[in-house]
Amino acid sequence: MRRAPSAEPLRTAGLNWYSRRRLRAMARAIVGETVLDIGCAAAPNPFLVGRQVVGFDRDPMTVAAPYTEHVSGDVYAMNDLLRGRVFDTVLCGELIEHVERPFDLLRMLRVHVAPRGRLVLSTPNLLGVPIVVAEYLNLPIWYTEEHVYTFSPRWVWRILERCGFERVSMKGCGISLPRGWWMPAPRSLSTQIVFVAARKDGGG
Repeated sequence: MRRAPSAEPLRTAGLNWYSRRRLRAMARAIVGETVLDIGCAAAPNPFLVGRQVVGFDRDPMTVAAPYTEHVSGDVYAMNDLLRGRVFDTVLCGELIEHVERPFDLLRMLRVHVAPRGRLVLSTPNLLGVPIVVAEYLNLPIWYTEEHVYTFSPRWVWRILERCGFERVSMKGCGISLPRGWWMPAPRSLSTQIVFVAARKDGGG
């Protein structure tokens, strides 16, 4: 098991150790210089320094972050609000499990991914150890009012492929534990997984 160091940079203050692992993994998957970060207000990514980053969320940004612009609005109004802008990489962290129409969301995101660009998406893993334990014991952890779906990895890939993306890579973030602890684990058993997909020419 590993734990967060006692001191942390100001730019990651407020993020637990597991969240920093996930956000760092997402940042490392970025290609190009322009980035759109969807649903970022609650946990802006502090590892995007040096890039042109647009944050998009229905809520205003309240935490300092290395973003150059913030757009507020409903995610389903994204196409109107962004007016055809495209980005080298679109980040979508911990969002598709919250929306009732994940296919519609991903098809909208594809519009804003540049040709040869990437979508980097993270979501809780239905097969993750803490989630399986919570399901088996009927615990309220992970089974929250805010979550509409939970996906297994191959079903995330199925949805992405039907929405005009092709798989690039998948990275597990390990097992999240209480009080800032985490434990390494195979990606298939990780609590959260980062999926990296490329825009498929002619798809969607």
